[in-house]
Amino acid sequence: MLRFFTIPPQIMALPWPNKLQPYEVPMAPLLEVRNLQTHFHTQDGIVKAVDGVSFHVNRGETLGIVGESGCGKSVTSLSIMRLIPCPPGHVAGGEILFDGKDLLGLSEEQMRHIRGNRIAMIFQDPMTSLNPVLTVGRQITEALELHMQLSRKAALTRATELLDMVGIPSPGKRLDNYPHQFSGGMRQRVMIAMALSCDPELLIADEPTTALDVTIQAQILELINRLRDELQTAVMIITHDLGVVAGMTDRVTVMYAGRVVEEGSTKAIFANPRMPYTIGLLRSIPRLDEQERRKLTPIRGLPPNLIDLPAMCPFSPRCDYVQEACLHQIPHLRAVGPDHHAACLFDITMNTPIPERRAEDMLL
Repeated sequence: MLRFFTIPPQIMALPWPNKLQPYEVPMAPLLEVRNLQTHFHTQDGIVKAVDGVSFHVNRGETLGIVGESGCGKSVTSLSIMRLIPCPPGHVAGGEILFDGKDLLGLSEEQMRHIRGNRIAMIFQDPMTSLNPVLTVGRQITEALELHMQLSRKAALTRATELLDMVGIPSPGKRLDNYPHQFSGGMRQRVMIAMALSCDPELLIADEPTTALDVTIQAQILELINRLRDELQTAVMIITHDLGVVAGMTDRVTVMYAGRVVEEGSTKAIFANPRMPYTIGLLRSIPRLDEQERRKLTPIRGLPPNLIDLPAMCPFSPRCDYVQEACLHQIPHLRAVGPDHHAACLFDITMNTPIPERRAEDMLL
């Protein structure tokens, strides 16, 4: 989806040569990932954790990336930040365009000026992401001194403001505390403060509410929303919680087995999912807007082994709608609506009845 800006009125009033009329100029996405491939070399073979993933994030919008554990969500985010441990992992191909510049072509020194400055990340586990031997204040001020060239005193003042902004009481006193002196929710707030310290253009939140109780989850998500609106920061939120996606995002990208299997606006994905995997995810969560009681239907089985995947739909062993054609080709994304794409060979909807012939029968 492209966003547009219009030419200002004062420019419109100027005489246009040759009677040419002004037109709207499309704005390029802030982040555009093209055919990203991230592989890990293991004793058993090459794990294609991310295999040809493409998506984009526009300025000021929130993109949700959803899927089960092991589908490649976190590896995608670490690839964007260029934090894949090498060995055993490496980015095998593709492009990661940030503000028109390919991050994969930058040196490590150039990447340091972007990482934590223009692109920031809230990591999945604040307990292991925070350094246990450094005070919280030191961990926040380090980025401020490095990227914003602030003095020690100015950095401490800014760090106090950040802790206050994320709702930590007595922020000036808590700067001298260590991570173990904070609760899980407070540590997550510290991670958010660190991520926002340099006013990034893109914030990547990898499971920002993991291991937090529902009250703290709501506070963290409300905080991210408020800061996004105040700072006009683009947000890429990675989660398996569809409730979080429904309440926070503008668009959704669904991943499975290292691939994008459906993408579209949040409204389209929830109102009219077209990929059986997305349908399965939605059927497995309770809904409050249904008048009649509905039995929750979990997705049976487990995600596939990503080593030497056969040339077939990776979801077919778990799919209720599998057919013979699914076992002989990999479906690619196709348009199923305005700005809505799904990787399925057939026109499946939430109202499509489940056939009696199941996937395990097809695979015998």
